[in-house]
Amino acid sequence: MITGKMKVTDVVKAYPEAVELFNDFHIDYCCGGKDELEKALQQLGIESKSFIEVLNKKIVNQPHKSNKGHVLAVERLAEMDIPVLIDYIIDTHHSKERVLLAEIDELINKVLLVHYEHHQSQLVPLHRLFSDLRKELQEHFAKEEKLIFPFMKNSFTESKSTGFVKELEDEHEGAGNLMKEITACTNDFTPPEDGCASYRMVFQKLEELVKDVYIHIFTENSLLFPKYEGGIGQ
Repeated sequence: MITGKMKVTDVVKAYPEAVELFNDFHIDYCCGGKDELEKALQQLGIESKSFIEVLNKKIVNQPHKSNKGHVLAVERLAEMDIPVLIDYIIDTHHSKERVLLAEIDELINKVLLVHYEHHQSQLVPLHRLFSDLRKELQEHFAKEEKLIFPFMKNSFTESKSTGFVKELEDEHEGAGNLMKEITACTNDFTPPEDGCASYRMVFQKLEELVKDVYIHIFTENSLLFPKYEGGIGQ
């Protein structure tokens, strides 16, 4: 049973299907996952008792009904050892997000030119936010793949290595804040009525990117890092 005192990340660990509802209501289960669910709901102005009742009815009492196949299999990931989990993160999330970043970059520049006259108030800040997110993620991927992940794979005894975890968590929070701004800037990824097919495609791919990055960050913050830190000194 889900209660308001559970941490948001613990709800997702126990009931991965909750990710879909959390996405719909913008409940941060990655960077803000350490907050109690009740507190997270209050911060968003959501009546906690009713929401938790709905959550239990849809998720706990009808398990797996809402899983559309893109929700991570937490139990399977939790059983992976650190090197295997790291490879999973790179192969599943880094690879997909690099492709999406390239596709969105090309599309968003095209849409900016075509629709600048009538939608510059949305597209200019969106272009800047996306550019910042793309730079943040690309640099983050390089740091993980070339420095921190190889270190984590080979070292479980160096207490100083926990500084790497804090560094990555801070970068995750920065990316999370940019994604929240992008979500607000796009009106929850709702294109304008006069938006062309490319305009709609940009929003669709941005939403796909944001959802994948949220799951990506959750997998690192809530599964990989605790597993790694738990092994230090053993």
